[in-house]
Amino acid sequence: MKTDLTSDSSFAQWRLRQPWPANGDEQQALKKNALEQLLVSFRRGEIISLDGVESATARAIYEIHGQRPFEMNSHWILSAQDWTCPCCGRSKVAISRLGGKGQILGKLTIHHDHMGDAIEEEFCRVFVAKGTENPQVEGKRLVGRIGKAFAAHEEVLICEDCNNADTRASRDLGLPKHFSFPVGKIRRFILPVPHAPHRIDIDAAQRAWEEAKPAYDLRMRLIGEVAVAAATNTHWYEPHQRQAIPIPVYGYANAMLGFANITDWLNLEDLEKALGPKEKIHQPNRARWRTESAKPGRPLPGNYLALLRSAPYMAEWWDALPEDWCCPVCDRSKYEQLYFGDKGEIQFRTPGASNAPRWRRQRICNHCHSVVMSLKEEITQRMGARPDDSFGHFSPDELKGIIRARPHSSHLIKPKEAAALVDLVVKRLAEEGEDVF
Repeated sequence: MKTDLTSDSSFAQWRLRQPWPANGDEQQALKKNALEQLLVSFRRGEIISLDGVESATARAIYEIHGQRPFEMNSHWILSAQDWTCPCCGRSKVAISRLGGKGQILGKLTIHHDHMGDAIEEEFCRVFVAKGTENPQVEGKRLVGRIGKAFAAHEEVLICEDCNNADTRASRDLGLPKHFSFPVGKIRRFILPVPHAPHRIDIDAAQRAWEEAKPAYDLRMRLIGEVAVAAATNTHWYEPHQRQAIPIPVYGYANAMLGFANITDWLNLEDLEKALGPKEKIHQPNRARWRTESAKPGRPLPGNYLALLRSAPYMAEWWDALPEDWCCPVCDRSKYEQLYFGDKGEIQFRTPGASNAPRWRRQRICNHCHSVVMSLKEEITQRMGARPDDSFGHFSPDELKGIIRARPHSSHLIKPKEAAALVDLVVKRLAEEGEDVF
């Protein structure tokens, strides 16, 4: 019997019998039914292209480690039960091991080269260093498009232990931050055993780096040259018309052409939650936003506006508001709201707030919006449910009272005032009852 989502499983047979309803409510009901049908088929063992806490693989893992909480990530859940790591060669059963809290760990990750980040950072650095005065929209697009061409390896799913071994070897050898070992080289310096993190042969890792270094140096030199061309308008890139589909063929442009696929029937997030563990082993510290201070941002270069306009979507945010616009919460000017992103790009965003009477859907700066989202996440953790309205339970003045604004940087948070606002919002939500969730 075939055992994937398009097979002869009972779920697949059920799906073939269902017409797709035109009514939105009926579609949602059908999706809910589809998830229930898939879970039935999954529990019967008809589907092994997905995994979860009730799979045959999980049962084999419980036989080894005992009935413990199972901490698995989405890549583990949404990959086949008989998957083996292409790096260390271990099966999911052999990859499973115990964590620091006695839980079973099952985690896979996508291993990738970092050359895309390298060329984007170099583009922004050169843009500033050369004092480029005009936006380089096509140059920025070239940088985004060409990053993968400098990669030493394709993205590949591997176990977390192999990915961690790459990170540890690079750190111990003091390697450049944009370098990562391909799978074939990781395989040469790891010492894998079942149910344990990999030990590393650091001498073998050193030899692997020495072999890879000439090609890495060459790639970085080429990246420097391409970044200069992109940032100074001496490049060769001419994009296809944005409104056209370059390859209107099924398999290349499914989303744009509207082809139906399995995601029409099943929401992957819902599927992950249904198959995965219900108990959370690690509860994140949602109070960190108000207890830890972020570093101040860097001063902007003189050609900041040209760098910002090199990303059209960012220019649209900037042009949508008048020059004298200030954030209604933190009172910073448009200029003061600009800041450097992680890859050296200039950021400017003004998300819309709530339509609640106190907010009237006014726009606020990205740093104020970030504080609101952090506040909401802590409230959600405290209450065990997520409020429907991110803004509706406190006022702009109350938000303003917990921040210290600074130019080109994320806000500093007043710890006592922020803690008091969290308590106040929790109290308000409790008094208003279930309708707010």
